[in-house]
Amino acid sequence: MIELRLWRSFLALAEELNFRRAAKRLSISQPALTKQIQDLEARLGVALFRREAHGVEPTSATVACMDRARALIDASVELEAEFREAQRAAEDHIRLGMPEFFFRSFLLSVLAAMRAQHPQAKVSMVEVNTFETAGAVADGKIDLGVARVPVTEQNLVARAFRRGHWMLIMPEGHRLAAKGDLTPADLGDDPLIFFVRRLNPELYDAIISAIEAGAQRAEIAYHTQDPMIGVELAANGIGLCLSVSYAVGELPAGLVMRPVNGFGHAPMLDLVWRHDRMTPMLRALIDAFLSNKDAISG
Repeated sequence: MIELRLWRSFLALAEELNFRRAAKRLSISQPALTKQIQDLEARLGVALFRREAHGVEPTSATVACMDRARALIDASVELEAEFREAQRAAEDHIRLGMPEFFFRSFLLSVLAAMRAQHPQAKVSMVEVNTFETAGAVADGKIDLGVARVPVTEQNLVARAFRRGHWMLIMPEGHRLAAKGDLTPADLGDDPLIFFVRRLNPELYDAIISAIEAGAQRAEIAYHTQDPMIGVELAANGIGLCLSVSYAVGELPAGLVMRPVNGFGHAPMLDLVWRHDRMTPMLRALIDAFLSNKDAISG
């Protein structure tokens, strides 16, 4: 297959009919252009130009094929532009991985800020559990994710993003509502509404073990993936909802929540991305997350 650069040299000389001008147009030396034309003629087995005293003249083969050569060059230019546009589109599209129930109002404000600065940006939500986030980012399945700390993968960047507290949500008339701070032992006497174990098996087991270490066997009345469903169930007397502060929105009238201390480290979330996959649009989204007034609190 003949290289595209030879066709570019052919077309430049066919249009300029002068080696010096054609070489200048191509930003190469005149001897280099002469060599390329000779190579093309040798590979085609066809004379393309006649050398005259005043310059060069195209042969009949060149005249017959110039339009095809021009179309080939134009098509290559269009293809290059399409590749660049596809790359820009890919960089403008960010796959954001997290449990979708996180940050209902918070995520909306982040995306609104992002859209105001970069209206061409496209963000796709990918449902990823926090304990799976680091692997999904490392494997390139998502560009940015929210993970529970610690994140230890070497090719990842993790930035502390959200610090929360374990909270027990209950009717305001419940006996535990009168206490300021609760302990895991306080949670053993009432049925609980808790997150689904598959969302984070290690954390789930640690919380249940802490409750059962100071009380009787923990009774889980309902498992839910969405904390706000747990809030609704608590409002309807199904049980007390144990959740993290940053996952719970405004409580309906008649419910209160109290902090639960004693589960070990406070729940923390990191924003996670690959250092070798940074794009301007991804940086803008990360900045929108970290500059939000609720970041590192809640």
